[in-house]
Amino acid sequence: AYPVYITSFKCSPDAFALEYFKSIMEAHNKPYLILEIDEHDSSVGYETRVEAAIRSIRNDLASGEKRRIIHYGAINPQLEKGLERKNIVFPNWDRITCSLLAATLRREGYTVHLMEETASSIRESLKTNTGQCIPLNAIAQGYMNCIEEKGLDPAETVLWLNNSTIACNIRLYPHHIKTLLNARGGGMEEAGVFCGELSFIDISVRAAMNGYFSYMFGGMLRKVACRIRPYEREKGRTDRVLNQAIKILSEAFGGRRTKADALTEIISHFEWIETERTQRPKVAIFGDLYVRDNSVMNQDVIRFIEENGGEVITVPYSEYAKMIAQSYFRKWFNEGKFMEVLSHRTILATMSRLEKGYARIFNRVLAEPEYVYDESPEMILSEYNISIENTGESMDNILKIHYIKKHHPDVSLFVQTSPALCCASLITEAMKDTIEEKTGVPVVSIRYDGTGGNKNTVIIPYLKYPRRIDSLRIAERRFRMG
Repeated sequence: AYPVYITSFKCSPDAFALEYFKSIMEAHNKPYLILEIDEHDSSVGYETRVEAAIRSIRNDLASGEKRRIIHYGAINPQLEKGLERKNIVFPNWDRITCSLLAATLRREGYTVHLMEETASSIRESLKTNTGQCIPLNAIAQGYMNCIEEKGLDPAETVLWLNNSTIACNIRLYPHHIKTLLNARGGGMEEAGVFCGELSFIDISVRAAMNGYFSYMFGGMLRKVACRIRPYEREKGRTDRVLNQAIKILSEAFGGRRTKADALTEIISHFEWIETERTQRPKVAIFGDLYVRDNSVMNQDVIRFIEENGGEVITVPYSEYAKMIAQSYFRKWFNEGKFMEVLSHRTILATMSRLEKGYARIFNRVLAEPEYVYDESPEMILSEYNISIENTGESMDNILKIHYIKKHHPDVSLFVQTSPALCCASLITEAMKDTIEEKTGVPVVSIRYDGTGGNKNTVIIPYLKYPRRIDSLRIAERRFRMG
């Protein structure tokens, strides 16, 4: 039997008793668990720690070196160290950008299959969910479905995932997905998982440059479509042009034509779309990376807003990177990650100069100034009592909200899109009142649990009766908060 020491997080435990407990267990080389209880009444955190402790204890009980290796492999599955396998399956969190990223990898000589996510595959993935962020299970299920539907050999297939060290356990995604593959069996345990850089800098300089432009072009194409589609005279024409644009740009990123020529052709098609301008409330979307631009996961929230009278403000990934770059550079520098600071700062500075020519082509439709993101992130975040050292989705959301309000002062609604069971999203949602107070713009938070239904209907009242947070309401809120 292995004891568990349970203590209250709020009340200091008997220090002597705790140290005595630890010394006894360590003296006998035995595993133990110290479980701290708080007042939030959430079992998820406790359960995961108990599950981890049980696995550790079982591993300790295994006799013989061979058994120990087997148990260690089950707890910490081996990931691929490179992309040597024949087939690469790429996640599809954004059909525009991910199509271009897949084309970028193909140009580097890889055979790439873009994952096809559906509402049914997301629902199917829930059977393996035990409290994790839903995108993890959705990616795992989409990966297995892709292997089966395309007849791929699991032993010759690897899933590409981005490497990340932010606070909300994204670093554990690859390991848990590999665990799900091993548990599935039937050959799926042979399928690999690889962690690469989101910038593609670990593949080649050319891949990193094309990767940046993939994020830029994907975001800008969505921005152009959102600017035109609500006002088009011929319904459906914008989407037809957009679908053709993805094919044309995929050829360009695959090296079969120049990006400038492809983009010029695409924008000319958008310019020919006849529109009729009407007054519509502007709606800005922010939130989880996997959900925000994933029309399957978010139940096509952009189209829903447009069909109910709104116009969506979107932010391309390239602009998003500029918003958050300084805070991450500072964090990495303080952590001694000097090469990361140098490489990413160099790429961002170089690409910011190179993108200007392409931005002028997009501006034939958008007609926007060149936005600047030079305000001190420390000053922006301090208004929300966020430390500059606390990087992650919640911090990114605040910076994005700040710059959207600054560059689009006519925004009338913020919509936060999140997957169920996402801790970072809950933290942002908890700041909703403060966001409304600081910006004067209402915030609607939508959590997608993968079970279907129509989660987006909560937006309708804000579109039918657009409003700002008036000064009286702000004063009342301040009074309630003391």
